[in-house]
Amino acid sequence: MKLSRLKLNSDKTEVLILRNTPSAWDDSWWPTALGTAPTPSDHARNLGFILDPLLAMTKQVNVVSLSCFLTRRMLRKIFRWIPADTRKTVTHALVTSLLDYGNTLYAGTTAKLQKHLQRIQNASARLVLDIPRNSHISAHLRHLHWLPVNKRITFRLLTHAHKALHNKGPEYLNRRLSFYTPTRQLCSANLALAAVPRIRRTTAGGKSFSYLAAKTWNSVPTNLRTTQDHLAFRRQLKTWLFEQQ
Repeated sequence: MKLSRLKLNSDKTEVLILRNTPSAWDDSWWPTALGTAPTPSDHARNLGFILDPLLAMTKQVNVVSLSCFLTRRMLRKIFRWIPADTRKTVTHALVTSLLDYGNTLYAGTTAKLQKHLQRIQNASARLVLDIPRNSHISAHLRHLHWLPVNKRITFRLLTHAHKALHNKGPEYLNRRLSFYTPTRQLCSANLALAAVPRIRRTTAGGKSFSYLAAKTWNSVPTNLRTTQDHLAFRRQLKTWLFEQQ
């Protein structure tokens, strides 16, 4: 950008510095030649998903929670006149879709944050089925055929991993994953394991797709890992995740 003598419009520019730990802003490396370096933002929106410097996803979860709460409050006023099947469809379109959007990025976040999203799904299920607030929810989620939030994150992560390992996904993901090839003849050579890269820091490296997807992939049964057809893999994976509850 220095060679092009680029000057950014500070009113339309958001800068997000991704780092392992909170640190002071150093503008000495800023690659523009004109104007002052903009102050980095606490968060930035990309394709509708809000990112923060530590990739903690706290701001994104807060925004999703508020949107889901307002939507549920609106739906509660009309659901008494709507049949259960229609309530399920409407809730999936207006609430569950918000939980699922970009949910692969929630992989590696804290259990506390994922429980917050789970409470949203539980409240949505109670709204669909019109059941008391203090009723046990696990059986009702299974009745609706809804995976819990943490399982939905795992499902999406593994479907991306399956595509990447079989070169059916986008190139930027395909080159991040590869099958493990031992240097000598071992029994594990036929288990369709993914190669797990080494990381220096679990705070950042542990959230990377190449590491987290490979670790999660290696934890599923062998019959799932060796399934070539993607649709068959999705069906078997969802069944397996339901059995893990």
